[in-house]
Amino acid sequence: MTTALPIAPQTDAAPSGLGRARLERDELDMAPEDMAGLQWLDALATPLWLLHPDGLTLWLNGAARALIGLERDAPAAAVRVSLSSRFPAALHQAAAGRTVEARATIHAPLTLPLEVDLRLAPAPRPSGLILAEAPADSGARQEMMRLNEQLIALSYAYPDIRFELLRDGTILDFAAASPGDLNVPAERFLAHRVQEVLPEPAAGLLAAALGRLNEGQTVIGLDFSLPPPPGQAGAGQIGTGPTGGTKSFEARLVALPDSDRVMCSIRNVTERVQAESAARRAHHLLSDAIECITEGFVLYDAQDRLVLCNGRYRELFSANTDLITPGARFEEVLRSGVERGVYQVPDGDLDGWIARRIEQHRSAGGPMEVQLHDGRWIRIEEWRTHEGGTVGIRADITDLKAREAELSVARDEAEQANQRKSDYVHHLSHELRTPLNAVLGFAQIIHDEMMGPNNPRYREYAGQIAAAGVYMLDLINNLLDLARIEAGRMDLHEEACNLSLLVDLTFGMMQPRACEAAVALCMEIPDDLPSLHGDASQIRQMLTNLIGNAIKFAPAKDGRVRVRGELTEDGGIALTIADNGIGMRPEQIPVALDAFGQVHGHNPGHNQGRDRVAERGSGLGLPLTRALIALHGGTFHIDSRLGAGTTVRLTFPPCRVGGRMQRL
Repeated sequence: MTTALPIAPQTDAAPSGLGRARLERDELDMAPEDMAGLQWLDALATPLWLLHPDGLTLWLNGAARALIGLERDAPAAAVRVSLSSRFPAALHQAAAGRTVEARATIHAPLTLPLEVDLRLAPAPRPSGLILAEAPADSGARQEMMRLNEQLIALSYAYPDIRFELLRDGTILDFAAASPGDLNVPAERFLAHRVQEVLPEPAAGLLAAALGRLNEGQTVIGLDFSLPPPPGQAGAGQIGTGPTGGTKSFEARLVALPDSDRVMCSIRNVTERVQAESAARRAHHLLSDAIECITEGFVLYDAQDRLVLCNGRYRELFSANTDLITPGARFEEVLRSGVERGVYQVPDGDLDGWIARRIEQHRSAGGPMEVQLHDGRWIRIEEWRTHEGGTVGIRADITDLKAREAELSVARDEAEQANQRKSDYVHHLSHELRTPLNAVLGFAQIIHDEMMGPNNPRYREYAGQIAAAGVYMLDLINNLLDLARIEAGRMDLHEEACNLSLLVDLTFGMMQPRACEAAVALCMEIPDDLPSLHGDASQIRQMLTNLIGNAIKFAPAKDGRVRVRGELTEDGGIALTIADNGIGMRPEQIPVALDAFGQVHGHNPGHNQGRDRVAERGSGLGLPLTRALIALHGGTFHIDSRLGAGTTVRLTFPPCRVGGRMQRL
């Protein structure tokens, strides 16, 4: 602050009181007019010193005494002004007529040294002296300057651009670390209205906000974006970074109470907006990837609350969709699902099942398979995240379970087939070895004439050899027929067959065996039964196998075998072969239908005296018959009760009834 020394008014009044004591004429050797000027200076609020060129304090006014805390009666000479090494030079410059500014230390009795800023200038009267001036509010001003310096430093460190505005938008002041962020030169900010300086859309938004403040609102926040200036790198591109492309800003306007001023702060938030946009894109990308997973995906936080899941997860647990919401706890969702019947829980193990499932979830143990109410099987796998959460996958393994069941059945069938093959080989070797031993034994007896030459029993042995040969031939033929059927290489020589004739021919061939076993053969086939289109030799073989079995297992007396033919309801033909023999239990029927299946073996309790070889069975009759009727497109059904006989029903389809086979 610069204070010009006033020209003292001419007056005859003399100082009174302490003023007179300070201004002794003899002490300063002053003229009366000079004394009047000092009296006037004594009344100023600005601290003043009158110094000798050698630095001696000759006089100081009341403001200076108050500043340094000098007693009112203390002499001026008690005050020392120190300018360190610069003091003499500053005094000389002031005495030479120059104005010098310097920081000085004031020493006064009974007070601490005080540092003040002084302005040294030559005193107009009395001449040759130096007038030192200090600001009246020196301490406060110094503190204010320090605060201003800090605020200025902060303004350059603080990212916001701050404006002090009038309510019409006129810019009174501004502070900005990077004023170029708004694409406006800094010199345009002062003495202009903000809505005229800033580019659109910022100008329009701020103008509208000022209007709302004038209508009574006190705080307004808004967002806006500014494109890069024409010709700048990144112009026309969006979101290319803080140095190019569109910039994003947040603005806040506050109306100062009891004032016509408005404080406006604008912050460049481009980097944050871009980071948030990148985070949203990453989140959308991750969400889309999770949604595309074919398995159900679910994530729980460290407090076991649901964070997110995909659509597949909701689909798997559709009965619980209303509970599958963010924030829902796992245990609550699980228990509600059990109560609603979402899961198939074993009876009597409800609490145990829930406890095991919760423990598996909390420990993220091994995979767990659960079955849902609709029969689907779900495989559950869970893992712990680094933050203590749980991420889980739910895979629908219903098809896998079905394939496992099929594989299990196939494995069992394969094992059974392997066992049957072993039994098959065993039976086959037994069936062939027994008659072959008989052939070799009887042939050796005859060859060696072990019973003497021309023994009549040799004829009987020859018959046994022939019977064994026929048995082996039938066995081999049946095996070959079964093999051809299973390989799909059995051909049908089809023709119109008269069932009455075929049954009669079969009875004629089987009559000797029936008579020997005392079994009566009976045929019940209507004369008007239509002809059957099929392979006559195979139909006769089926009849032979079934009638032969019936005779073999007939009772010792009053045995009966009845063959009946009739039309079915759908127009097919059914042949029924029934006997009153020993029969079978229901569980023995599958054994009898298997190759080489022997339920009774030979019948020692019935028909004693039969030829042993002729009575033996290979166990191939029923399986071969079933295969032959299937080859004709028909069905095979057997019904038997132990001690009540057996009934076998062969059903030919309607397409085989008539003179020629009808086309389907």
